[in-house]
Amino acid sequence: MNFLSLDVGTTCCKCQLFSEKGEILAYKSEEYPLAEQDGESYVDIVGICTRVFSMMKEMAPKGYACVCISSFGESFVLLDKEDKLLFYPMLYTDPRGEEQTKILRDEIGNERLFAVTGTTPNAMYSVSKLLWIRENRPKLYERADKLLLICDYLGYLLTGERVIDFSLAARTGVFDVHERKFSSEILQALGISETLFSRPMPTGSVVGELRESVRRELGIRGSCKLVLGSHDQICATIGAGVIAGGEAADGMGTVECITAVFDRAPTDLRFGEMGYCVVPFLKDFYCTYMFNYTSNVVVNWFRRDILHGYQGNETRQFAYLEGKDRAPTDVLMLPYLAGCATPFQDRNAKGAFLNITKETTDLDLYRAILEGTSFEMKLNLEAARPFGIVVKEMTATGGGANSALWLQIKSDILGLPVRTLRSSEGGLCGCAMLSATAMGVCRNLADARRIFVQYKDEYVPQDTYRAVYADKYQKYGKLYQTLKEFY
Repeated sequence: MNFLSLDVGTTCCKCQLFSEKGEILAYKSEEYPLAEQDGESYVDIVGICTRVFSMMKEMAPKGYACVCISSFGESFVLLDKEDKLLFYPMLYTDPRGEEQTKILRDEIGNERLFAVTGTTPNAMYSVSKLLWIRENRPKLYERADKLLLICDYLGYLLTGERVIDFSLAARTGVFDVHERKFSSEILQALGISETLFSRPMPTGSVVGELRESVRRELGIRGSCKLVLGSHDQICATIGAGVIAGGEAADGMGTVECITAVFDRAPTDLRFGEMGYCVVPFLKDFYCTYMFNYTSNVVVNWFRRDILHGYQGNETRQFAYLEGKDRAPTDVLMLPYLAGCATPFQDRNAKGAFLNITKETTDLDLYRAILEGTSFEMKLNLEAARPFGIVVKEMTATGGGANSALWLQIKSDILGLPVRTLRSSEGGLCGCAMLSATAMGVCRNLADARRIFVQYKDEYVPQDTYRAVYADKYQKYGKLYQTLKEFY
């Protein structure tokens, strides 16, 4: 039995075909631009659907028993009663909806909203964008019959069933993360019909059989089921082998995100006010996201714009600088090149290098970048600890996981073992694990982890620079407040 995994991003779609033994039989990736309408950028939902169906058709001759989809969150489509597309999906970074967060604060209040939904008012969540549409496109809003995020929209096209998993539902901002259903209380307070939303079900549920017309169009022979996927962060976390409390996945991509898993949801509003959300995870577990807006992007910026793209004779991104590694220096780096995310939530924050002298080299600056991004995630882990979020081990994914030096620095600074995977495509692996469990090939996700998750390297904390890092971290912790007045 083979399983097809699809990972749908804002501008890129990937797929992998897995055997039930965990073998990767095929892989494909395609990019697409954003859609432009009336001077605004939107997610190209038509382009996404075209790529997804094309990939499924291309993989069909190899055979697969089910499909599972991972997708980005928050962005949604509105359909009328005839399933006509009414509004292209807005990006989560789109400022539209910012004014509407005041409605959430006034009608519900931050404390109650966090207690129910695990979120605080923010323009990124679907509800804020929906309120903007109601206020600014009232005639269109009146025609709206269905609101679907990308994953449940694709599932609806494939099966005719409107189903969304708990974790993606939480990205709407109106989902009760404790009762695991859309909140009637909040929707009624906002005057939004609950019928707009898809039916919530646990991640990894079997949604149903693909439509016969779809199977015929794509050349799929025999039965093929849709297994309910999730938010890309959730699928990547599962694919990293993180399925229980105390474990975490560290996605070291353009944005760095630590997804930490725990069994008791924080109820203190202070947790939410730092930008942390509470998201339903597997079974009775929850997770939260700890962000740094600029992770691997800082490395790319340094190589491209400061070193002007120089890599020596090496072909790998990290090879030139890491081949000439040296010990830590006094140079400190604050990695807020695009503002800071959790725990300060300051889009106006700026990055900085400190303690530079005429003896400072490119290697010193590079190492300071790796240290600064690691200090930032340590700051997040310590900010979350008083609320019961304790991480004991971590698995790194994404482009940054290809840097041995970075991972060793991270392990030393965090004081945690850090593992890597055979493939950085954790989301696709997570979908395969959900499929194997749903289809009965594996008894549970722990069983699936033994088959599909293959670890590559492990980095454990070393004592060599323990005192140096402890001293630098104390200084790092003061940088944001000290430099804030200069922004």
